Amino acid sequence: IKDGSGSFSDQFYFTSMLSIHNTKNIELENIKFGNNHHYDDMLHVIYSSNIILKDLSFSNANGDAIDIDMCEKVSIINSNIYDSKNDGIDLMESDALIENVNIFNSLDKGISIGEASKADIFRTKLEKNNIAVAVKDNSKTLMKNISFFENNTQISAYKKNLQYGSGGKAIIQQSIFRNNENKFYARKSNIVIENAQIIGKIVKDGKNININDRK
Repeated sequence: IKDGSGSFSDQFYFTSMLSIHNTKNIELENIKFGNNHHYDDMLHVIYSSNIILKDLSFSNANGDAIDIDMCEKVSIINSNIYDSKNDGIDLMESDALIENVNIFNSLDKGISIGEASKADIFRTKLEKNNIAVAVKDNSKTLMKNISFFENNTQISAYKKNLQYGSGGKAIIQQSIFRNNENKFYARKSNIVIENAQIIGKIVKDGKNININDRK
């Protein structure tokens, strides 16, 4: 699926090349997405549940490669995301499992977890993104066996929208961070990193950043 766009037709507004709205029990497998135009997202899933995205490839998204809004039980597995102009994966008011996903060179965030979302992320590689992972606005993430390589900021946690009441919480276990400067940012949020290998300098901006039991 490539060179597509969104549309506005008969009062319905579709913001992506492929849109999945108001449905459940959908599986997408072995699909390559590339070079969408004009509208933001390459794949947009909203108001849906029990969605499996497996063995997918996304390249050159005009905005977000995968945008998940107000969904339950979304699984993104064994997939690759390259060169998104905005986020690789963007979650809003959703819960998701992300496993064995490679995200390279997103101009904003590799994975954005926002607006009271919950994400479990395992065996994933995040490389050369502006921000590898952002968790914000009463969202939570547990991450295990993650490779954070040469991202401008490795983890960013903060409060952005007042209606969600708090910032974000990120727990990262058994992972590796590599950069000349490994930057971690927290505002009214918590970052806990356990049993991690850190290659390069550690740069902390904010409170409540605990790395290998050192604040």
